[in-house]
Amino acid sequence: MRLSNIELRNFIKRIKLPADQMGPFRDQMNNLRDRLSDKIDEDDKTGIRVTKFLIAGSWKKHTILRPSGDHPIDIDLVLFVEGDQSLANDLESLHDFIVEYLQAIYPTKDIARDTDAEGKTKSIKVKFIGTGMELDIVPVVPLDAPPEYVWQPERGGGGKYITSIAGQLAFFATRRRFNPSITGIVRAIKWWRNYKELKPSKFEPGLSSYAIELIASYLDLTKGVEENIEEAIIRFFQFVATSDIKTISFAMAINSVAQFQTPIFIGDPTNNENNVAKKLTDQKWQEIREDTFTAWEALNIAQARNNQGDTAEEWKSVFGPSFSIKP
Repeated sequence: MRLSNIELRNFIKRIKLPADQMGPFRDQMNNLRDRLSDKIDEDDKTGIRVTKFLIAGSWKKHTILRPSGDHPIDIDLVLFVEGDQSLANDLESLHDFIVEYLQAIYPTKDIARDTDAEGKTKSIKVKFIGTGMELDIVPVVPLDAPPEYVWQPERGGGGKYITSIAGQLAFFATRRRFNPSITGIVRAIKWWRNYKELKPSKFEPGLSSYAIELIASYLDLTKGVEENIEEAIIRFFQFVATSDIKTISFAMAINSVAQFQTPIFIGDPTNNENNVAKKLTDQKWQEIREDTFTAWEALNIAQARNNQGDTAEEWKSVFGPSFSIKP
C-alpha cells in the first residue's frame, strides 16, 4: 500500500523541531546575534577581526530534527575573519583567535573545554546546558576572488579548502523552490541515518547530513524533481544501495573533480574539488549500502502490502518505533 504525502508529513512533523519548542532556541540565537553584533560594532582594531557572521547548516536550511538521545540541536555559526590573509595558512592561530573571541563574548563558559585537544579543527562547539543546544562555530577567511568564496578549515584537522557558504545556502534554497518536499525527504533520511547509527562521529566516519542533502539534490537534478515523498525516499535508498555511480558533481560549481580514493565522491556544489565524502572508508560505505538496501527492500514490500497496518509496520522497521502516520 502506498502512503500519501499527507500521511508521511504526519511522520515528518513528529521528527522536526516543533514550532512551540523553538522559543528557547530562538532566544539563545537572538542573544548570540546581539552579542556578536555588539562585539563586531565595538571592535575598532585594524588587525585581525570578525567582520560578520552567518547562520548555516540544517537550522538555516529548514531540515533540522527534534533533539533525541545523542542528537542535540546542532547549529552552524560561520564567523568571517579578516585582516590578515596569512591566517588561511595558519589554522592554529585562526583556531586560537576564535577561542579567545568567543571567550570574550561568553566569559562564563569554558570555550577551550569544548574544542578539540589538538586544535586546528573546522569548528568549535559552544554548548548551552539549559536547552542542550550546541553551536558549531566555523571560522572562515574571505578570499578576494571568486566573490563570496572563503578559505575554510577542514573539520578534525587535515588542512583547508575553498568554498562558498553563501553559495551552498543558495544552492539548497533553489532546490527547495523547485521541490517543496525536499526538506521533508532530507529530514526523514536523516532520521533513518540516526536510527541506524550511521551518523559521523569524532571516532568514525558516516553519512553526513550534508551528503544526504547533496545526494537528494543530485537525484532531483539528474533523475527529475520528485515531490512524492515516498518515491523520493525509495529512490534515495535504491541509488545508494545499487548505483554504480562513483562521482556526484554539480555543473554550477567552480573547478573540476579532483582525484579521490574514497568509495564515492560527493562534490561541494560550489567547488568540485571538495569531496564531502572525503572521510568515508570502504568498510563504512559498504555498511551504509547494506543498510540502504535493507531499507529499499522493506519499503518496496510496504508498497505491496494490502492494508495500512502492515504497510506501517514495514516503514517502522526502517525508521524505528517513532514512525507513525497518524495526525
